[in-house]
Amino acid sequence: MPSPGHIAVVLGLVSSSYFTFANIGCSYFGVMPATERGKTSLPVVDRLALWEYHYELGKLHMASAGIIATVSLASASYFATIPALRNILAAGAISAFTVPAWTLLFMMPVNNDLVARLRATKLKPMEPKEEAFVLDQLDKWRAMHRLRIALGIVAWLSVATAVLASGPIIQL
Repeated sequence: MPSPGHIAVVLGLVSSSYFTFANIGCSYFGVMPATERGKTSLPVVDRLALWEYHYELGKLHMASAGIIATVSLASASYFATIPALRNILAAGAISAFTVPAWTLLFMMPVNNDLVARLRATKLKPMEPKEEAFVLDQLDKWRAMHRLRIALGIVAWLSVATAVLASGPIIQL
């Protein structure tokens, strides 16, 4: 029977993998290039609608994965018996925790502004000056999102290191 530490490592690996690799995919094939200047001919309002669709889905999936990764990595760190492994897992837990903190403190104002601007377009079309501002906000969101991807990679690398360093987790 697996120990609580092993269960925490497996949960941390699954949740951080989902968070990290889904966001990497998003950065290459998803909303990031689809809303970027010079990469698409979509009208600004359509880019904004596409961003909001991704945002609404991501709120649930990515937030859940990030919270599970944080708790799992912190638990795995607590249960780790090797000090170096404990430190690596703790660093991963801190990195995973930083993602929702960064999102709430720094990205939420941008997110809320973009959502409000999309809702306002239902009443009145955007003027060129407002379209330029929305594109600037989308650029800002992409730049800030890249930090979340980097933090997710750190969390994933910490738990992948734990898996490789601790030997087989599940013995058949």
